[in-house]
Amino acid sequence: MIPLIDEHAHWFHASPMSEKEFMMASAESWKENEVKKDVTEMNRWRPFYLYLRKLMVKKFGGNFIDERNRMIKDDPVKYVGELLSEAGIKGIVIDEGFGRKVHEIPIPVKRLFRIENIIGDLFSMSFDRALETFKETLRRKVKKEDYAGFKSIIAYRTGLPSSCDEGSALRDFHSGEHEWYGRRAKGFRDFLFCVTMEEASHMNVPFQVHTGAGDRDIKLNQSMPSILTDMVRTYEGTIVFVHAGYPFHRETAWMSYLFPSVYLDVSQVFPFAPLGGYHVLSEVLEVAPFTKVMYGSDAFEIPEIAWASASLFRSAISKVTEELEEIGVLSSTERKEVEEMISFKNAERIYGRFNT
Repeated sequence: MIPLIDEHAHWFHASPMSEKEFMMASAESWKENEVKKDVTEMNRWRPFYLYLRKLMVKKFGGNFIDERNRMIKDDPVKYVGELLSEAGIKGIVIDEGFGRKVHEIPIPVKRLFRIENIIGDLFSMSFDRALETFKETLRRKVKKEDYAGFKSIIAYRTGLPSSCDEGSALRDFHSGEHEWYGRRAKGFRDFLFCVTMEEASHMNVPFQVHTGAGDRDIKLNQSMPSILTDMVRTYEGTIVFVHAGYPFHRETAWMSYLFPSVYLDVSQVFPFAPLGGYHVLSEVLEVAPFTKVMYGSDAFEIPEIAWASASLFRSAISKVTEELEEIGVLSSTERKEVEEMISFKNAERIYGRFNT
């Protein structure tokens, strides 16, 4: 079994819960009592939950939730470790911005610093001091705190930036316009995005950027990867378009073909779109260099998401590379090499080797 590196995930932990709680923990949708709609029935019939539940029943039996809870009460870290070992996951790249660390993940982890975590604090300073503090923080995270790179979710805030302008940054820094996340300050946030690109390039670390679909807060029409075209055209660093920009993944694939700086992962479609994962991987590999594509899950909250994602991905990549071999794109030797690249080698090249 070819090992996997989960290139994009979040902190997750194992805790006892009812099946209803387990079902809702596997979803990015609204929780109960947040809206006056029946969200439990909607989530019960999600394709991913139906798949996950069948895997759990196959592994633990019809009373899977009771068996799961028993094992977690005995030793939650052991339970997580056994799931990840069964999935063949040898390392995880964690975005710390979603959730928190509750207990150890018993395999090697590389952390990414989400830049939005500190932007709100910068508005209490002068503009010049805010920029300097931001740069100092990025440098400290990599050089002293052992972070492997950076992450931005600006697509959830003001949308992906198309340009950098310090004049707009200064003007919007002083604007009082607010949204649910705090000060809107689009020009300032865009400028910090550009600063992060520069700092990441100087320190030779990757910069992950959320592109495409996400949860209910996403500005979908402002998350299209092509918005970043001018910014990455001559960029000398490494920028990873998370989720391949789905449903705009063909934009991302083409950009990875054109621009040396652009990489992508296929997280979120694996595992939350069980059929879509195969189609997205197939369409991305129509044109993307095989050295530019990485596996990822977007797992959060419960470890079973990462476990199920690995199962779906292995099936999909085997099917896609078989098709590529059948039409003469890959030899049998190259097929294995490509599967290893996408499964773990590309991630190790970008984020560094995982000590196992």
